[in-house]
Amino acid sequence: MAKKIVIAIHKGGVGKTTTAKNLAAALAVMGHRTLLVDLDEQANATKGLGLSPSVLPATLNDLFADPDRDPATVVLETDVPGLHLLPAHADLSKTEKGMTLQRTDPSQPDPSHALRAVLAPLEAEYDAIIFDTPPSLNFMTINALAAADELLIPAAASAYTEDGITRTWEAFERARNSYNPNLRRARILVTRVKRTNASGAVFEGVKQQYLDAMIDQIIPESTVVDEAEQLHQPVVLYEPGSPAAQAYNRVAEIIIHE
Repeated sequence: MAKKIVIAIHKGGVGKTTTAKNLAAALAVMGHRTLLVDLDEQANATKGLGLSPSVLPATLNDLFADPDRDPATVVLETDVPGLHLLPAHADLSKTEKGMTLQRTDPSQPDPSHALRAVLAPLEAEYDAIIFDTPPSLNFMTINALAAADELLIPAAASAYTEDGITRTWEAFERARNSYNPNLRRARILVTRVKRTNASGAVFEGVKQQYLDAMIDQIIPESTVVDEAEQLHQPVVLYEPGSPAAQAYNRVAEIIIHE
């Protein structure tokens, strides 16, 4: 059965999609059969692997629209051996609105579990499933929390990060105490670390408050990551010897083995 990890934080600009993409790619390179699920209407994980949602025959949104459809017909191979993708589409915003309305109707099933039902036929095919989510705690993120085993919070060493962590941690507790008791734990990965006093201060603040939850590896800020993003490649393949790539590889080892 696949280990299912949701990458989420109620904040943009923290390297969330970069983290999801590189962890998924690193796991695949290590030999783990990996599925990356893009739940963000911006589809940056999909685009970041060189795919255009507008020309794809089907996306994750089609599975939400037709729960009886075989999800294997939507899964795509990527240029990373062993890494498959459930691509996103801008129409996920419409599905999100539909879920919000459905949640207010007591005669309708709880939309929080739609993704879990969609993925059920695929779980045996993979060792790891990574969820990339929007930068907000909407129904796409709630669906990921309902389907996952663990939460990984990518927290940039920058201003306002602690607020994003707090709100995401509260969402984790709500999920575990209500709609997903199998959500075992939440961990924090500090990303985009610079050699500045401001970055260091944010890192220390997060460390003091969440020491037991912090992964023992940081992701350094790097122009190599930006170059890889522009070329629609994971940095773990673009420049595997770079400090950022090695850091992502180390985190992948931690999350798959612990």
